[in-house]
Amino acid sequence: MPGSPAILLIAYGSCNAKGLAALRRFEEDVRATYPGLPVRWAYTSTRIRTRLASQVRAKSDSVTKALKRLILERFGPIAAQPLQVVPATENSEVEQLAQAVAEETGTAISVGAPLLSTEEDMASCLEALLAGLPAERLPSEHVVLMGHGARHHAQERYDRLSALLAEREPRIHLATMSGRTTIREILPKLASHRVWLLPFLSTVGRHAEHDMAGSGPDSWKTLLEEAGHECLPVVQGAIENRALAAVWLRHLEEALARLGIRPA
Repeated sequence: MPGSPAILLIAYGSCNAKGLAALRRFEEDVRATYPGLPVRWAYTSTRIRTRLASQVRAKSDSVTKALKRLILERFGPIAAQPLQVVPATENSEVEQLAQAVAEETGTAISVGAPLLSTEEDMASCLEALLAGLPAERLPSEHVVLMGHGARHHAQERYDRLSALLAEREPRIHLATMSGRTTIREILPKLASHRVWLLPFLSTVGRHAEHDMAGSGPDSWKTLLEEAGHECLPVVQGAIENRALAAVWLRHLEEALARLGIRPA
């Protein structure tokens, strides 16, 4: 039986206070755009859900559980918006889980696209990244963005954005933790003494704090310092960039439109 429409926001998850606060600010934007529609969360990381339950005693649902909970409460159709950067494995799993719940329950579920899905997304993200560079950064100083990386065709999304950045501003580099272009491939291109490090990850978490800005022997900050650079990390998730967040909001709007729902 059809009920009232609802929105499910889907993230990998975060136990970091700054990361959680950024997700809540995004939720506030969604609620302001769609007043009256219930907004729920699902976290794809089992580890994050377990840690939240044990450390801060906050319950969080998996994608399947969150969708079924909404349907049990007589909500539907549902727009599910993943806060992922590229259409990689995690995104495919979300789509498969949503389809399975839709087929099992007969509820219409529309899944929004990740951040870098179309050429329009690429153009929007390019401008957002350039506009969001640190104000203290000098034009001659290099910037390295840390992406997660992917193991299949989704890596092409990072490569495409990297090429666009190189055309507009050759001192801005996009490297990924896995994939073809890692930090070690970028190091020979860095000519300035000061180098800025920024995560191109949805939210702040272990990767940004430890793999990028940490003091461990394999962190990107350590590698830059060993190469003779002064490293200036900025620990801020992509969702904290308002222009990048607007791309996810646009994809949510498209997901809702497929269900016949428009902003108020």
